[in-house]
Amino acid sequence: MPINHRKSGEMNIIDLSGSLDIYTATDLKTLFEGVITQKDNKVIINLEKLSYIDSSGIGMLIKLMNFVKERDGQFLLTNMKPPMAKVFKVAGLTSYFKFLGDKDFAEQYPN
Repeated sequence: MPINHRKSGEMNIIDLSGSLDIYTATDLKTLFEGVITQKDNKVIINLEKLSYIDSSGIGMLIKLMNFVKERDGQFLLTNMKPPMAKVFKVAGLTSYFKFLGDKDFAEQYPN
């Protein structure tokens, strides 16, 4: 799974592509732990190019969000496709995660 990390001001933007599953979740965790610190703790996970997520991927997003919260940071998801959003809604995760609207993300953090 290609993972791209970029900075925009104080925000760490992590762009995911392909699948976030049992085989790729540890790659995301490794990158995440290498770039997120106590002082550098604001994160947006861009799901625009993510085509698949399984329970391991969702579990990893929960772990990473908790990692950020322990550092008094901010953790947002953006650009979630409708089928994935449906899974999050059915699982009751839409109230657990915070989301940044697709248009707001594009305006505030252009590529």
